[in-house]
Amino acid sequence: MDKRIVGKVLVPIALGLVLLTGTPVVGQDTPYEESGGRITPRYAETVKWLGDLATASSLLQMTTFGTSPQGRDLPLIIADRDGRFEPTDHTEREGRVVVMVQACIHAGESCGKDAGMILLRDLAAGTPETEGLLDRVTLVFIPIFNVDGHERFGAYNRINQNGPDEMGWRVTARNQNLNRDFLKADLPETQAWLGLFDDWRPDFFVDIHSTDGADYQYPITYGLETQGNMDPNLTTWTTQYRDAMVTAMDADGYPMAPYVSFRNWHDPASGLKTSAASPRFSQGYTALQNRPGLLIETHMLKPYPVRVDSARKLVLHTLRWCGSHADELRGLVIAADNFAASAEFRAQPFPLTFTSTGDSTEFEFLGVEYETLTSEITGGQWNRFSDRKQTTTVPYFDTLRPNVTAALPEAYLVPPEWTEAISRLEFHGVDFTRLDAPAELEVQTWKFNNPQWQERPYEGHHRVSFTAEPLTEKRTFPKGTAVVDMNQRAARVIAHLLEPQGPDSLVKWGYFDSIFERIEYVESYVIEEMIPTLLAENPTWAAELKQAKADNPEFAADPWAIRYWFYARTPYYDDRVGIYPVGRLFSRPQVRELVGG
Repeated sequence: MDKRIVGKVLVPIALGLVLLTGTPVVGQDTPYEESGGRITPRYAETVKWLGDLATASSLLQMTTFGTSPQGRDLPLIIADRDGRFEPTDHTEREGRVVVMVQACIHAGESCGKDAGMILLRDLAAGTPETEGLLDRVTLVFIPIFNVDGHERFGAYNRINQNGPDEMGWRVTARNQNLNRDFLKADLPETQAWLGLFDDWRPDFFVDIHSTDGADYQYPITYGLETQGNMDPNLTTWTTQYRDAMVTAMDADGYPMAPYVSFRNWHDPASGLKTSAASPRFSQGYTALQNRPGLLIETHMLKPYPVRVDSARKLVLHTLRWCGSHADELRGLVIAADNFAASAEFRAQPFPLTFTSTGDSTEFEFLGVEYETLTSEITGGQWNRFSDRKQTTTVPYFDTLRPNVTAALPEAYLVPPEWTEAISRLEFHGVDFTRLDAPAELEVQTWKFNNPQWQERPYEGHHRVSFTAEPLTEKRTFPKGTAVVDMNQRAARVIAHLLEPQGPDSLVKWGYFDSIFERIEYVESYVIEEMIPTLLAENPTWAAELKQAKADNPEFAADPWAIRYWFYARTPYYDDRVGIYPVGRLFSRPQVRELVGG
């Protein structure tokens, strides 16, 4: 009998022991279990343990899907009842679904890795709890995504976290957060993940984290995209799945709530709010890929064994639910892919960002008693949480509406010199063709004004904000221009990459920053000689200049600003500054002519 730790209780669980020559016992404890729930194994120990388990079980195969910047393999383990360990045709999976589960994207949040190792062991051993789990499900499990951050191992990596004794680091060796990189795809690990995702195109995705932010009774919370940023029919299915999971977890003794985000920071009494995840995050990205994505957030103030077991239970229930609804889920995923590629989809305003409607419902929040104190040292207010349960009814602001939308074109045209943008399309599995000769085309695009860059870097970039003015113009696109036809399943991803007002557009991440630079300039002695002639040839300019000075005293006191006021009105001034190089075509016959279809 194995004894699994749940809270402070040792729960005996019968394991089927399978002995194979030269391999370990399939039913053996994981390193986490051997430690009594105190430790999570290092990278090498994790990989070896899972590799040995896969060697001993015909249900499992251990492989890799990429290499980190520091040279570590990105481990992957696949569980399939029939030993089908390679991606199959995305539309014909013989009545089963693929569920991808990843852990340690933030490598200090290791509960998903330990939960997954236990679950895989139990699948191999054939425990009653896992019986039939793989009948209609193929499990693709990433035990450690952030492998380099995982090996920045130490006892002091998570100041808010209650165990394990030591853990990995939140970000990669490049000090970047993988869970901000899904759309911009800067990092080699993300680029490998996108290839893996496109190979398998899982029907359901799970990303396991730990969080705090406050103390409350829930050992686990969740995030699901049900606010309009995913296909409507998949959203309805996800809502049904959510309700089933809440019921199942409550029956297990693990009450579960939506991701706890207070309307006012650190103020439980202010109520809860929801949001639609932007595509920099895993579950926001998979929604664009027409796949439901579950964000698991175990509460890192709870004991580590509680976090591990609650994550394991939720993954187990998810696998069983997906298996029992396999035909429905497959049908909805295929239909969502087809709809995203349709003219009907492109005819609708496409929501890029969302905001609260201000409406709320009542929510019974399982919190704990707390008092708000003022620090004598810092002068700041802070909450001291007790161990006494407190259930209150709070407003839950759970309704969103689109606040920025885009009119989708039939195709985007990306000139060949914008190699980084085109490489992102390739990373995301986007189909495109290239012009085999220059083409003069009338396109819609944007003129950007008032660019402002963040002072401090964020994920390796100084993000830029701007105002955008629509522009229609004739432009010659050179040979090699990428013609990105929106008649494909990845249309949502394409729109978020190339529509500049998307929250994680390539423009906002700085991939087109050079268009904001003015390279040519004018010398003072040249423009000053020209100014009297310009005023004489343009009689209205004197009054316009006088008004501009009156409206803006800083301008009036700046000789160079006045000189550039005149320079901008000459033919020498670069009128292409701030114009988006990506064009949008709205004619389907024109697109057919370009792509040859």
